[in-house]
Amino acid sequence: MSMMSKAIHNSAVSSKKAGGSFATQQNRRLDTTGLLRFARQVGELRASLSEIPTWVIHAYAQYCMAQGKAAGTLANIFSAVRVTSHHAGRNIHDACNNKELRLARRIRKGTKRALNPSEIDQLMARAKGIDRGLAHMISLAVHLGLRRKEALMCGPDLEMWLDALVRGESSLPLMRGSKNARPRQVRIIQSARAQTLEAVRSALAYAREHNLELITGYGKTLKSAKNRLTGLLRRAGMVGPISFHSLRYTYALRSAFEMLEAGIAPYEVLVELSESLGHGPTRIQMILEHYCQPIKDRFDGHISLHDIEAGRRRPPGKLPRATARLLAKRRHCELSGYPIGRPSAAHDLAYSADDTQIEAHPFKP
Repeated sequence: MSMMSKAIHNSAVSSKKAGGSFATQQNRRLDTTGLLRFARQVGELRASLSEIPTWVIHAYAQYCMAQGKAAGTLANIFSAVRVTSHHAGRNIHDACNNKELRLARRIRKGTKRALNPSEIDQLMARAKGIDRGLAHMISLAVHLGLRRKEALMCGPDLEMWLDALVRGESSLPLMRGSKNARPRQVRIIQSARAQTLEAVRSALAYAREHNLELITGYGKTLKSAKNRLTGLLRRAGMVGPISFHSLRYTYALRSAFEMLEAGIAPYEVLVELSESLGHGPTRIQMILEHYCQPIKDRFDGHISLHDIEAGRRRPPGKLPRATARLLAKRRHCELSGYPIGRPSAAHDLAYSADDTQIEAHPFKP
């Protein structure tokens, strides 16, 4: 095995130790491989990322900036380098943080924006002419603020959501397709409850005719479905400021406005909205700057830095993250009747907070 192969292998092992979803680990490996190739070019390649000299990392940062990489991309690359190096046995956070590397600060204000009712109607009309499944995905995303992958994979959960809406629940459980399989409760916009119910009912009727899928790829796999969805979105004109993610902005703005009109405290509105969108209660500053930008003046003077810092210092959960996530998967499976993830993982045993064993659930075929 060559030195480069050893270095890439050791980096992959360290990335796996760091944890995260499969996509996160894969991106981390790709980012660190770029550094290893640069180290080979300057004659400083080592068998482990932890042995790469600090000056090489600094030189690689300058090299990436000279290539014109965006600030967000640079932040992701060197975050991956620091995390992987730490789990390889060397802490470089002080010597190679963004400030020491002279990386530009990431500006998180994107180009996405909420859509007005006229734009949504036009978008739905175009989508119906292209693919009915795409139209159902757009309708669900508008009313529930789903990410693209969440809307693509929500078929098995639609019956569970319909039952919850009929019972009068104020939120819907979501885990399938979410980032790192993080479970959350999606807030239902009460003023649009009837439209949400109709959107879920129509999508369920369509999904039942298509093997519980809204978009089916040519290869009958999730990857092929995602690729086909990308092409359909282009045909519908959902690119740039009005991409699929803009539907989350539309949901967030409507939800925030409704809560403010109901008299809920502005700080609590941001916390509720952050958790509903799957960001947790610690990202309220980002929620304010991104999703609530058009009504930012409604929050002026009501949110202090103390509130934000207090939210970030929430106590850790009682269960280890992996155990809590597995338990959440089991509960979601019991509610929806369909497993999440690999079939083998669906029958793994999870443990509750008091270490009592949960028996395997007989999933639907």
